[in-house]
Amino acid sequence: MDSKIIIARFNEDLDWVENLKTSSEVIVYNKGNYIKSSNKFKVINLPNVGRESHTWLHHIYENYNNLSKYNVFLQGRIDDLGCMAYSDPNIYLNKIIKNCFSVSRFGILSPFHWKDNLNIEKDIRYSRAWEMGDISRSVLGFRKYAKKFLKNIPIIVATSYGGCFGVTRNAIKKHKKSFYYSLLKTVNHHNNPIESHYLERLWCYIFSRNKYLKNAYYDVLKTKIERHILQKT
Repeated sequence: MDSKIIIARFNEDLDWVENLKTSSEVIVYNKGNYIKSSNKFKVINLPNVGRESHTWLHHIYENYNNLSKYNVFLQGRIDDLGCMAYSDPNIYLNKIIKNCFSVSRFGILSPFHWKDNLNIEKDIRYSRAWEMGDISRSVLGFRKYAKKFLKNIPIIVATSYGGCFGVTRNAIKKHKKSFYYSLLKTVNHHNNPIESHYLERLWCYIFSRNKYLKNAYYDVLKTKIERHILQKT
């Protein structure tokens, strides 16, 4: 199978990659402490900018004319993302053979979700970094950013979280190489630009438009039920 698994690493432990059973070529883009290539993966070093969004855009831009047919983009750690990432990366590959884009769980961006800063300032994972200025600001805001690069994006769209997904070469190449370069320029100025958080929510629409909106409604309901059950236990 013509496939690649592309991993964005900072300083995560990659033992899980060493133990991964796959016929796909594995590339690790490293932005942290030095690691060397192994018989399981190739290491490419990058400057520590732009979070995983920069990594995905860099890979797509640099390999635009030589992309694999199937591509899986994963964080350096996936066991802390809960339902937002498959524990077995091969599931992404199995799904994108039939679909242009695959994630473990879809979400929905509704009129309430287009706030300029994504409510990051209220998120316990990011509020301190936001307060300290460790997340860069955007002059556009989320909705204007989305409309700048995706002209006719509607107000309700399917989304995904966690920055982990599978996508076909054909879906990637629905956009020109210059499109990815334009996005890349928005996340190469800071190690934690807010634009990278915007892109995490836009990958699904970038690659599949609203093809999976019905799936997203189902997944949102499923997530709410799971959370309700968890709160009860």
